[in-house]
Amino acid sequence: MNRFPNSEPGAALARPSSGAATATPSSRTARPVRVELKSGLVVIFQENHANPTVAIQGLVKAGAISDPPPKTGLSRFVSAMLDRGTTKRTTFQQAEALESLGASLHFDAGIETIAISANMLSEDTGTVLEVLADALRNPSFTPDQIEKARDEMIVRVKVSNENTAYVAAKTANELLYPPDHPYHWPPIGTEPSLRAIARKDLEAFHASHYGPGTVVLVLVGDVDPEATLEPVKRAFSDWRKPDITPPFSVPRAAPVDGPKRLVVSMKGKSQVDVVCALPGIGRTDPEYYAAMLMNYVLGGGSLSSRLMDQLRDKMGLVYGVYSNLNAGIGAGPIHVRAGTNPANAERTADAMLSEIERMHEEGPTEVELEEAVSYLTGVFPVRLETNAGVASQLLGAELYGLGMDYISRYPEIVRGVRVEDVRAASRKHLDLKAHVLAMAGSYPRGGA
Repeated sequence: MNRFPNSEPGAALARPSSGAATATPSSRTARPVRVELKSGLVVIFQENHANPTVAIQGLVKAGAISDPPPKTGLSRFVSAMLDRGTTKRTTFQQAEALESLGASLHFDAGIETIAISANMLSEDTGTVLEVLADALRNPSFTPDQIEKARDEMIVRVKVSNENTAYVAAKTANELLYPPDHPYHWPPIGTEPSLRAIARKDLEAFHASHYGPGTVVLVLVGDVDPEATLEPVKRAFSDWRKPDITPPFSVPRAAPVDGPKRLVVSMKGKSQVDVVCALPGIGRTDPEYYAAMLMNYVLGGGSLSSRLMDQLRDKMGLVYGVYSNLNAGIGAGPIHVRAGTNPANAERTADAMLSEIERMHEEGPTEVELEEAVSYLTGVFPVRLETNAGVASQLLGAELYGLGMDYISRYPEIVRGVRVEDVRAASRKHLDLKAHVLAMAGSYPRGGA
């Protein structure tokens, strides 16, 4: 829910924990409890007393969509400072406070939000909440840590700019969205934008975007909602809201004026990455589930998708090919991506567009839809096997207003989508009149 493929390769919304507690069906009989403090901070509890551990998943509504265009990467820069010392603790003291308990706490920057993930023994929940609150509320922004973070972020940008998949996806977004739209810009920033960010920019962004009204926390595991609410209040209840709450929305982009295409020549690369991008939909769009199933059949189903079957298995053109429906607060792009030998770049692009057009015209078959529904409803319980997995689903339900009963309703929602709905979504959202195509790598003709 929090990133596009134009973020750096390997980025993730939240970090799964290999040691996360299993959330057995019998341990999830209690309903989630949602509490909103007077300050506006939302806390959700889900009990699972299978073992004495707790997972926290959370978010701050302060992702890359809030970056001012001249200083893209600002939100990520601020999040990178959260574990680099506070007004109460040095960087070492922050780490030591967690490591002494065997606990973990991470922050990950995304398109829409800053993700929070933590794991701990239940007896240490209060301590971890206090460390978390201190990090969110009191980052010190010391000059030495600012420069260390800046150097690391610039290295990440340089590495990403050598990655053909990243460059192709970034270029596609730049073609699809105008410069005044937040999705036009890479969320990791650029080297010039990161060098231009000063300490006062970090402090101002934090002051305006970090507050109780922009934070959601979900605690799943060995928790008693009433008892655990007390350490939450101790850590956060006196946190004052910013004087002005920043908007948390994404404007709808103007339609693309006809198909666009751009090749970025990158010498010395062993492959070309091809990305076709089309305007997508938001997560709360009534057509979301039909579009989700459309995407699964087209390329979201990995080895079982149409794109994989045609471009890799039958034509032997690509190493891998898949599609993404990037639906969030705003209408993120639909990406179709493939990596191929430079000699096959043109054939890959043509075959990709041909499969998109076929899905646009025909939609899925009854059998394809049945298989997609079976997989997506079958894999859903697997995502709920850990406390962190349950917390992640509840967090998404809160962010997009899906309701605290979303987990129990999801299978029937998906099963209720008709083949006519998916075909209609295909006709609407896979119209190549509005597509852009970007290729990056050792293009045989040297670029265009």
